[in-house]
Amino acid sequence: MFSPYNLSELQAGIYEFTTDQQVVYHVYFGDGKSYFQDYPEFSDDVLTFGFDRIKTSNYKPHDIRIRITITDVFTSLIIGNQDRVLFFVCDSADQRGAARMRIFEYWYRSQKCNYLEKYNESIHTQDMDIHCSIILHSNNTLKDYIISSFRNLSKATAEKLKSY
Repeated sequence: MFSPYNLSELQAGIYEFTTDQQVVYHVYFGDGKSYFQDYPEFSDDVLTFGFDRIKTSNYKPHDIRIRITITDVFTSLIIGNQDRVLFFVCDSADQRGAARMRIFEYWYRSQKCNYLEKYNESIHTQDMDIHCSIILHSNNTLKDYIISSFRNLSKATAEKLKSY
């Protein structure tokens, strides 16, 4: 069984880990309230989520521990607070947003956590397709309302997502 890489918290909401091949990643959480400002019942519990490769190496094998580390971070965050909602956007600036969404969907399904649910949306604008998701705890008391709200994101939110 593979274990996650060790995480260091750089500052509140920003974590770093280094792979065996010396590739450095940041995993980060931010305030996602503004994306759901029309839904004050839960907007304070929304965090944005993302990760970036900060330092690369020439050696680029498939490293399952990267997936395990990243999914472990957000799983722990939600299990620790059932009201928490993670919202993320797969960057589409390079036209690879849909591919990123498929990879992240695979990562989510691979973790097999019965307590988490993930929902996807694609928002089509003139400029681009925006692929986004939410992840929340199965026992979130506002789950149905949150999912419905996510499915009906406003045009104002779509404009914010373009600059995500």
